[in-house]
Amino acid sequence: MQTDIETDIEAALIGCFMLDYPGTVSETADFSITPEMFVSGLARQTFEAIQSLAADKSPIDPLTVRQKLGRYGEGGEAISAFLCGAIDMTPTAAHAGHSAQLPRQRHETRRLRQILHASARRLDDEPADMVQADLMRQLERNDPDPAQDGITFAQATDQAVETFRQIAAGTGGIKTGLAFLDSAGGIQEGELIIISGKAGSCKTTLARQILGHVCGNEGIPSALVTLEMTESQIAAQTLTDRSQTSYRKFMAGVADERDWTRLFRAKAEAEKWPLSITSRTRTPTRLAAYVRKVVRRGAKLIVLDYLQAMQADPSMARSNIEQQVTFASNTVRDLAVNLGVRFIVVSTESREGELRYSDALRYDAWKWFRMIQPEENNEDNPVYHLEVKKNRFGVVPKTVRPLYRVGDRLLTDAEWGEHSKR
Repeated sequence: MQTDIETDIEAALIGCFMLDYPGTVSETADFSITPEMFVSGLARQTFEAIQSLAADKSPIDPLTVRQKLGRYGEGGEAISAFLCGAIDMTPTAAHAGHSAQLPRQRHETRRLRQILHASARRLDDEPADMVQADLMRQLERNDPDPAQDGITFAQATDQAVETFRQIAAGTGGIKTGLAFLDSAGGIQEGELIIISGKAGSCKTTLARQILGHVCGNEGIPSALVTLEMTESQIAAQTLTDRSQTSYRKFMAGVADERDWTRLFRAKAEAEKWPLSITSRTRTPTRLAAYVRKVVRRGAKLIVLDYLQAMQADPSMARSNIEQQVTFASNTVRDLAVNLGVRFIVVSTESREGELRYSDALRYDAWKWFRMIQPEENNEDNPVYHLEVKKNRFGVVPKTVRPLYRVGDRLLTDAEWGEHSKR
């Protein structure tokens, strides 16, 4: 028997399809929703009508769905009440993936029970080994994630060769503005980069500098998930950095007319960036929903600052902090691989210089850059060291790379030399 909660979730999922069909299809792609998964007859009929409209490439909204169901001769009042209820309990389609989990799980449970019950009845009349063999075959066919969902190795080799060709043509990876990264092909699809460091080591500065180059210089759509600052604080620091003015002067209210002129000039340029920014996606589930949304809009790079600041999903609330951070890291890795989007994740460190709370980070990442503030760092020598801790497809240098902070920007040796001559 279906509970009221299950009925409401099925209605909410139908509401998501009517409010934002393309977005909901993307969010629920991993669940392969079919009409058989709906226990409610009204929900099943409505979903079939939505599928029919999609097949005909017709608009999908409550009115077109109601008209489609009317052609099927369904009861008018019951359908209208169901559709209104589905819309009322679905203020946004952002949680479609969550709403799709229960129908999928319940459907798999019902199907598995049917297989097991049928096998149990056969044991009274047939040999156990025969029943077991048939049961194993049925369970294999019942696999919700069969191997054929992937691609052939031949297709994979075609993709690999195309990647090599793009890199050779200089169009493969995303350019970061940092020569040591760009000379190795830039950031590739599905790549996860960890930038770690202790407090004050400029790890966030490096991540945001790469993001600014990708959006401002390359014009590539990207997104920033900031869990440490508000959106306006990020924008304020970016504007003062790009305009080469003082953030402190503006915050103290002593900026002069020249400062304001340069600031507005930088604003006119920066507001054209194809950049989305949020400080509200604070759990892995909400992060996944947000990333899928911005990727649908064309985002190629996601910067997360910082991983350990994420809050636990309700299902992980009783887990320890190591398990929560591991789950968040695995979520980012899966998003990068499945969506083909690049990720730069900022991570804090322990006193010993290890990634805080989870060793899963080092295994999930393609590259791991560690930022260090050395003892010789001072106002006259604002040097920081970048240590390559991991490079999955390349050589790990034995020496650190010096970077010099000027404002909110890190300069290479050559750039620092030119800056010092001024």
